[in-house]
Amino acid sequence: MGRIPSWAKIVLFLSSYSPLFAIVALRAHDSTHSVFGYQLEPVGIGPVELSYFSLGFSALTVVSVVFLALMIRMNRTRQGQLSEIEHYRNRSDMFTEYLLVYIFPFIVFEFSNIYDVAAFLVLFLTVAAIVIRSNRLFVNPVLIGFRYRVYEIETEHDRRILLTKQELSGNDMTLNTARISSDVYITTR
Repeated sequence: MGRIPSWAKIVLFLSSYSPLFAIVALRAHDSTHSVFGYQLEPVGIGPVELSYFSLGFSALTVVSVVFLALMIRMNRTRQGQLSEIEHYRNRSDMFTEYLLVYIFPFIVFEFSNIYDVAAFLVLFLTVAAIVIRSNRLFVNPVLIGFRYRVYEIETEHDRRILLTKQELSGNDMTLNTARISSDVYITTR
């Protein structure tokens, strides 16, 4: 899998914000919105009333996380190749980059104000463009939930990002890895 299609990059980016989407869905569960003069009241689903905003973010959460899980599963079950790791560095600290976009909605975001929603979307789309263009899709907090660690590794031939459930320790390790994108690999079974 040398090249990830653009649509898949977008879904992978969205999966990295699925915890935020779930929080927004919970906070906006009873929001009423006015769109082009039409009042959108919450919809009753069983004993619970949910806003359209909440339903949309719930669907986005589920679809993006399922896509991420399937992509990881497909790549982990591939044949892969043996990679001799000469040096490595834990890069799980990169997950903190997402804090700004997680904190912003709770400081100034009001779910009933369409202008606040629009302002958040502008910030979110800017972050999306930066993350997708810089190939930082592997910096995904959901991967922590899936028990993955992110390492920057050096092999005899190149430098890579490695997603693995193993904690790397020691010197001169050999792991079976599969390429996800240009410089991102995942350990295989």
